Amino acid sequence: MLSKSKYIRGINCHKSLWLYVHKKNEQKIPEDTQRVFSRGTNVGVLAQQYFPGGIMAVEGGFPNYESAKKTKELIDAGIETIYEATFICDNTLVAVDILHKENGKWGLYEVKSTNSSKDVHVKDVAVQFYVATGSGIDIADTFVMHFNREYVRKGELDVKGLFLPESILDDVLSMQGEIKSQIPVLLEILNSDEPIIEMGDQCTSPYHCVFYEYCESLLPEAKTDDKILSSKPEIMVEEIHSFVSNIQYPVCHLDFETIMPGVPMFDNSRPYQQIPFQYSIHYQKEKNGEIIHKSYLAESNIKIDPRIKLIKQMIEDTKGAKTIFVYNIAFERTRINEMIRDFPEYKNDLQQINERMIDLIIPFRKHFYRTETMMGLSSIKKVLPAICPELSYDNLEIGNGMAASNAFLDLYYCEDNSEITKVRDNLLKYCHLDTLAMVKIFEVLENV
Repeated sequence: MLSKSKYIRGINCHKSLWLYVHKKNEQKIPEDTQRVFSRGTNVGVLAQQYFPGGIMAVEGGFPNYESAKKTKELIDAGIETIYEATFICDNTLVAVDILHKENGKWGLYEVKSTNSSKDVHVKDVAVQFYVATGSGIDIADTFVMHFNREYVRKGELDVKGLFLPESILDDVLSMQGEIKSQIPVLLEILNSDEPIIEMGDQCTSPYHCVFYEYCESLLPEAKTDDKILSSKPEIMVEEIHSFVSNIQYPVCHLDFETIMPGVPMFDNSRPYQQIPFQYSIHYQKEKNGEIIHKSYLAESNIKIDPRIKLIKQMIEDTKGAKTIFVYNIAFERTRINEMIRDFPEYKNDLQQINERMIDLIIPFRKHFYRTETMMGLSSIKKVLPAICPELSYDNLEIGNGMAASNAFLDLYYCEDNSEITKVRDNLLKYCHLDTLAMVKIFEVLENV
C-alpha cells in the first residue's frame, strides 16, 4: 500500500521508494534532519489550536485501517474538526493534518513548519485530496497552513496570528489526473526488483535523500589522481597591502552564533528569525600588541531573551575599537540591523558597530590570496587550514554553526547540570576558535 509520503518519494525517485519499502535499514538520517522531523511534529500539534476542540482519528501511533474507520464514524456523527483524518482509496492511505468543516463545507489543511508553501507541499496536498475525495468526502478547498512571516510575538503565543492558511485548490485540482495515472505505476514498483536509476538532481532535491550514501556506494570506484595539489599560495601583494593599509587599530574580531526557532520563543521575534545567543571577540589595541579575548553566552532560560544582555555587553566590549572584523559581513550586519529594529533604544550604539565593521573575507573572495587547497572557496573552514594549518575545528565537540545552534536549543529542555556545563564549555570553545582563526588569518595578511 502507498501512503502520501511514499507517493511523494516515489514520484521524485522510483528507486528511493523501492529502497524505503525493501531496504529501509540502508537509510541514513542526519541528526539535523531528524530534528526537523521532530519540530515539524510539534508544529502540527500546535496548529491544532487554530481549530480547537477537534477529535483525533489516529490512536496509538500511525494511521491505519482502524483510523480510517474512526474517521468515517466521526464524520457520520457530525464532528466538524478532525485531526489526522484518515482515508484509503486506490490502495493508498493518507492522513490529513486537519479536516475542518466551515459553513457546511469541508476544508483540508496540511501543516508545514515553513514560511511559505512549496511545490512539494502542493503535491502532498494533491494526493491527500485525491484519496479523500475518492473515499466519498466532498472537499471544497485545500490549504497549506504555514507560518506567517509577518507575525511578531508580543506576550503569549497567538496561534491565529502565527499560522497562515494558503489556499492551493487550483493547483491541487490540476494534478488529479497525474495522480490517478501515477499510483498504479508506483504500486508496481513496490512489487518489482530494485530499479536501476542513475544518481542525479533527485538525490538532493527537494530534499537530500536518506539513501544517498547507499546509492553512492554502488557507483564504480573513481580513479585517483596522482597529482598532488600545491599549497603554495597565489598572492596579489599590492591588493593585500591596500586592504591591510586601510585597517585602523584598535581592532577586534567578532563572531555571532544564533538559534532560529520556527515558533518565536521571545517577544519582538518572528518565525525563523535568527536570534543571537553568543559571541566571541578577540581585541587587540595595537599591531603585535596583547590579544584580549571577551565572550558572551546567554542563559538557556525560556523566560529570558538572550539578545538584551548580548546587546549591552557587545556595545561595551567593542568600545574603542576602530575596526571590527567579521567574516562574511552580511550575516553579522543583518543580525545587528534586526536588533536595531527590535530594540530601537540601542539604535545609535548598534549603528556605530555596523559602521566600523570590515569583512575579512574580502581578500579571499576576490582571490587576492588563494591556494589550491582552498578549491576556489572563501569560507573560513577552507581558508583556515590552507593558511593556518596549526588551527583546526576537527577536534571540537561542536565544529560548525548548525551544531552550535542545535546544541544551545537543546539546553532549553535539558535538566542535567553536568550536560549543561559540558555543552556550554563546548560552545565557548567553538566560538572562541572562530575569532581566534580571524586573528591568525589577519596576521598572515599583515605579513605578506
